Amino acid sequence: MSGVERAFLNALDGLAYVTDGEGVVLRVGEPRWDEFATAAAAERALASAVVGRSVFDAMAGEEVRDAYRRIHRRVLDEPSGHFGFEYRCDAPEVGRRMRMSISRVSGPGRRVRLLYQSQVLSAVSRPWMSLFEPQRIVEWARAEAAVPLVRMCGFCQRLAWPPDEGGWVSSESYYRLGGPADVRVSHGVCPTCTHKI
Repeated sequence: MSGVERAFLNALDGLAYVTDGEGVVLRVGEPRWDEFATAAAAERALASAVVGRSVFDAMAGEEVRDAYRRIHRRVLDEPSGHFGFEYRCDAPEVGRRMRMSISRVSGPGRRVRLLYQSQVLSAVSRPWMSLFEPQRIVEWARAEAAVPLVRMCGFCQRLAWPPDEGGWVSSESYYRLGGPADVRVSHGVCPTCTHKI
C-alpha cells in the first residue's frame, strides 16, 4: 500500500482496515488499532499480527462468521457497495455501542478492496462482568468441567436467557435475572440481529 493509502487509514476515526475480496486484511490504521488492542489486553490482535490473516478468523462463533461473510459478499456484489450497522463490543468494565461501515473501494490495478471502519458511539463504565474476559473463563473452565454454557449474540451481545427458551436479554439483565457469573460463552446471532443483518 502506498504512503497516501497508509496516511488515509491512519487518519480515519475508530478502527479502520482494508481487506481484499476474500477478506484477507491488507492494512490497518495502525495507531488506533494498536491502542484498542492494547487497552483490551489483546496483544494477539495487534496490527502486526492481523495483517495477512482473514478478518473472519478473528470472529467467535460460526453463526457470526457466516453473517459477516454474507455482509462482505453483499458489499462486493451489490451496486451500492456499502453496508452499515450498529453492534456492541463490550469489555469486562465497559459497555460499548459501535457502528461498523463496510464500503467497496478500488485498489491498485482496479482490484476490489473493502474498507471496514468501526467507530465507538458510546462507552459506559459499569461493574466488572466476567462474561467479557474470556481468557479468565477458559482458565476457570479447565479447572471446572461442569461450567454452564451461555450463547451471546456476536452483534448486540445480548444473551440467550433463560437457556433453551428462546429469549435474549442484555448482559445487565442477565445478571439481574440470576445468570451465573462464571460461564463458558458461545457466540451466535440472536433473532433480532439475524433479521436486521
